[in-house]
Parts: sequence; structure tokens; C-alpha cells
Amino acid sequence: MRLAIVTESFPPRINGVSRTVAELTAYLRRNRHEALIFTPGGGLHEHDGFEVVGVRGVRGWLYPDLTVSPVAPGMRRRLREFAPHVVHLASPAALGVWGGWTAWSLDLPVAAHYQTDLLGYARAYGGAALALVAGIAARSFHNRCTATYAPTPPMAEELCRRGFERVRVSGRGVDAGLFRPHRQGALQAARHWPPGDGARVLSVSRLAREKNLVSVLDIAAKHPELRFLLVGDGPMGEELSQRAPPNLNLAGALRGPALADCYAAADVFLHPSVTETFGQVVQEAMASGLPVAGIRSGGVGWLVEHGVTGVLVDPPGHDLGDALGELVHRYDRRAMGEAAHHAVSGRTWSAVFDALLADYTALAAGGNLTAA
Repeated sequence: MRLAIVTESFPPRINGVSRTVAELTAYLRRNRHEALIFTPGGGLHEHDGFEVVGVRGVRGWLYPDLTVSPVAPGMRRRLREFAPHVVHLASPAALGVWGGWTAWSLDLPVAAHYQTDLLGYARAYGGAALALVAGIAARSFHNRCTATYAPTPPMAEELCRRGFERVRVSGRGVDAGLFRPHRQGALQAARHWPPGDGARVLSVSRLAREKNLVSVLDIAAKHPELRFLLVGDGPMGEELSQRAPPNLNLAGALRGPALADCYAAADVFLHPSVTETFGQVVQEAMASGLPVAGIRSGGVGWLVEHGVTGVLVDPPGHDLGDALGELVHRYDRRAMGEAAHHAVSGRTWSAVFDALLADYTALAAGGNLTAA
């Protein structure tokens, strides 16, 4: 199969969209499919043996540290030459919208993946008015697509309530060989945390306003007996570092084994975001044997079973700090961590993409998919 992938974000940037697309391209390479990738950035390069077309754009417009490419004049010619069976839009916002319109002009099937809570981002950066406009625009665009994919069943139900049509579910896998308990590097990774004897609390996130990370600082200040580590980078990095209490360290961005070692070294995982359509870092934490303290919102409320694999509080999460304290001091964290590991152990990327490519085969043949 030939896929044209249009993504708003791509490695080396680290976020849920870029990481999922990277897993998809690795799967396509292993299974001898073809791909052509369009992403903001300018220039031409290669990834996993596939050509990457970098599209020039404006950096820092609408969202800090993000290149926005609202137009890609050469895309139509490249798509016509490549002749993809399906155009895969990863979290379409700017370049993805252009990709959709271009694909429609060539009468190509378009599969749009709703990977980012655009309403939550719009509300965080532009207020309720921008969120309203963004919601209407997103619904109109997605309803022109051949199919829209949500990452979880609850997110699919939410999109249907908003008036989205032809909604399917395509989840996320987790690399159980990488993210697992008892890694040899855990002892070394434990040095990232502040010194002391308190339980090690881990948060992994892009350091941005919509992730609600200021609450991690507040929770750490209210729980001086615990030690906190925040892993990630982003536009709020300097502010968070300046405001961090003594029992909280920032480790910056970590990847691969270094990140997996941090998960394995932690005792519990704290996730304060309410804008996650899935919450891949939560799934990685669970695969690593960590119980989770989070907010019952988006994908996190679907991933975590309250009282079994972690503890959940209702949005907006004002009592998340109390819930974390109970998780550390009152619950059987080891049993919860084992349950969390077991809950996600069978979710492989291969299984996720096998199902997705089966859908795409039907779309390429002109078939209609029922809503999932």
C-alpha cells in the first residue's frame, strides 16, 4: 500500500503526534509498504527510508515553538506523481487542512486522525470565542473526510456528540520491550530526582500551558515528603524551573532507554492534563508498572481504572494533590502497578496498525466503513 502522510509534527520534535507517526512509518517499512511524508520545516530529508517533504511555514504563530504551514503549493503535483491509495492526516490543523483539500481535488480517500484536543488548545491560547470557531471548523473539515479516527472509544463518542460523522477508533500501542519494570538503568535514573527518602513521583509532558503543569508545582509544594521529577521540554520550561520547589527537579527531554529508565525508577506517575485525546505517556507509565494519579478526562479516564490501576479525580482536578497523597500513603502501590502493567501488556503497535491498514485497504477500494 502507498500512504501519503501529512503531519503537523514530526521527529525530532517530541509529542504524541510525532511519536505516533514515527511508529507508523517504522511499521510501514517493516511490512514493505510505501510512504511519502509532508511536514512543516522546510527542505527535503528522509525518515525510515521514506522521503520527507519539509514545507516552509511560520514558527511560533498560534502555538509556541511550533512551525505552522498553512499552504504547500507543490503538494498537488507530488500527490499526483506518488498516487497514494490513502492520504493519512495526522492531527490536521494547518498543513493537514491543505492536505485534505489537495487530496479531495485529486479524488483520493482521506483518513483524518483526531490526535489533538484542538478545542482545549484553542481555549488555552485564545479563549472561549476561538474554541467555538475551532470546533465548528474542525467538524466541517472532518465531515468531508472519508473517515475520522479517534484514539479511544470515549473520544469517538465525544466526537459523535459534536456532530462528527464516519468516526472510527484507532488506538495506540506501547513498546513493552522498552517500557517495562525492573530495567537495569533504573538505579542510575533515580539520581534525576531530588535527594531524600520520599516516594519518587514522575510526570512526563511537553512543557506547555495546556498541560496544566503549574499544578505539579503546587502539588509538590504541598507534599514536601515526596520527591518529584518532571521530564520534557517546551515553552514553559524556564518558568517552571524558576518556580519549582526544592523537592522537584526538571530533567529536560529524555528519549528511548533514558526515558524508559526514568519510568522504571519511579514509584508513581502523576498526570495533571485535561486535554489528552489519549495520553501515551500514561500508557507507557502503566507498561512500566506504575500506578497513575490523573484526571478523569479524555483518554486518561479510559486508560486508568480508578482504584485498580491508579486514582482519578473529576475535572478540573483541584483535588489531584490529595488523590496523589492517598495513592502514595494508603493504597497498595505495588499491586496497582502490577495491574497497570497487565492492563496494557497486549497493546502492540503492530496490532494497532494491522487493523488500521485493513481499514485503509477498504477505503482504497471505495468501500464504506461503519462507525466504530
